[in-house]
Amino acid sequence: IMETLHYQDVTLKLNEYIDYIKGWSPYYIFDIYIDDSKDSIGHITFRLGSDDEHEFDGHIGYSIDESYRGHYYAYQSCLALEHWICDLGYEHVIITCSPDNIASKKTIEKLNAAYIETKLIPSYLKKDFTETETHKSIYHWQLHKT
Repeated sequence: IMETLHYQDVTLKLNEYIDYIKGWSPYYIFDIYIDDSKDSIGHITFRLGSDDEHEFDGHIGYSIDESYRGHYYAYQSCLALEHWICDLGYEHVIITCSPDNIASKKTIEKLNAAYIETKLIPSYLKKDFTETETHKSIYHWQLHKT
């Protein structure tokens, strides 16, 4: 597996591959760096599995440290992963966000992901989300291998 991925201002470095949590599909965690920074400015996760398995949590999840938000680093990180995800055999992925997460929604829309619907998180999945997360907006991101 390629451990370092790049796109514009961001570099992703594979931090961990996790395949041992019962009831969860395997996933990769990448740390996000900018400008050869020594410290990570956030992380992005890619979860293996089907659309159905990731209808509410999405294949991709990201978090940017507060002081670095607003510079499209989450967007660039998704694009850094795109080729790599295609190499894993995916033609599209699901990305979700809470309906009130405006920053994440902007990132997803900038990727030109298609909005599918907003759904209530089922009670059996509540354990995987914070108390304030009740609904998820679900998007389909068509990947392009360039």
